[in-house]
Amino acid sequence: MLVEGENKPLLEADLQVSMDKDVDDPDLCEYVVRVDWIKTLPKHEAIWEKGMFANQNSACKLRNQFTIERLTKHFQLDEE
Repeated sequence: MLVEGENKPLLEADLQVSMDKDVDDPDLCEYVVRVDWIKTLPKHEAIWEKGMFANQNSACKLRNQFTIERLTKHFQLDEE
């Protein structure tokens, strides 16, 4: 993680969350997920339709075809 121009291990960064809880237990510890944002839009261009997949987890595999189709169209992405 880059902090003030210096690479620093995530657990040594001054974060507002505690990520070191259960750090030695792979079943209970926190995980970090890297996101490669292909495209972003302003909040006022957000999309939601009844029937879209929603999940409270920070990250998950999107498999719901209805949601994939709507987001692909909204963000003008190729489905490949």
